[in-house]
Order: sequence, then structure tokens, then C-alpha cells
Amino acid sequence: MDPITATILAALGVMGSEVIKSGVKDAYEGLKAVIRRKWGEGAAISKAIVALEGAPQSKAQAAVLEEKVGQVKATDDTEVAQALHKLIEQMKTDGVGGEAVARIQFKVSGGVVQGVAGAENVQIGSMTFGAPPKG
Repeated sequence: MDPITATILAALGVMGSEVIKSGVKDAYEGLKAVIRRKWGEGAAISKAIVALEGAPQSKAQAAVLEEKVGQVKATDDTEVAQALHKLIEQMKTDGVGGEAVARIQFKVSGGVVQGVAGAENVQIGSMTFGAPPKG
């Protein structure tokens, strides 16, 4: 599953929770806003997100979103990657999303990547990849 669909599913899984903080909701809305700005509110990807919000347990709706993400190459977009990273980090900070969020990764081949290229054991700033040194 692509990281956008996986993150949206993880976010939707906790959105109704009492422990969810406004930072997660704001970051989620930020990701949706970037997608709407890039492809339009009436675009298939935007409609697929709305449909999944209406039926977050639906594997069929998740599959449709994944297909639409692939069609517009949303995972290759720098602004989407930055908004997605913000949502993932906010969910981690607030301790929501659990293992689903901890394992979300981007797969990149070729080209120049700006933003997040991974989400597990990544420290942005010093660009340390992998597990921290034991010591």
C-alpha cells in the first residue's frame, strides 16, 4: 500500500478518538488541502479521500484511493510528501496510529527527492538512517 493511503487510513482510524489532538486533525486537513490544491476538489483522488472518510473500514474504498494516488503520482510530489511527513510526525508525537504509522515508508527510485524518503528510524536534520548507535 502506498504511504498516502496507509497514512490516511491510520489517521481515519483515530480521528474519532477522544485522545486525538488538534495537531493531528490540522495536519490531516493540511494534507487534504495540498491534494485539493494540486489536483482539484473534483479530482478523482480528492473524491476517493472523501469516499474513504465515509467508509474508513472499506478495503474497496482504500483500493480506489490507492489507485488514484498512483494515477496522479501523488507520492512523487514534494508538497504532498512534506504534508504527509507532517501528519506522520504529528501522529507519532501524539502517540496515535501505532504500528501502522511507525512502518510507513516511501519507495523512491531515480530522480531527486526532496522531503521524506523514509519514515522508520529516520532522524531529519542530521539525516541519520537506520537504528541509533548502541552505547
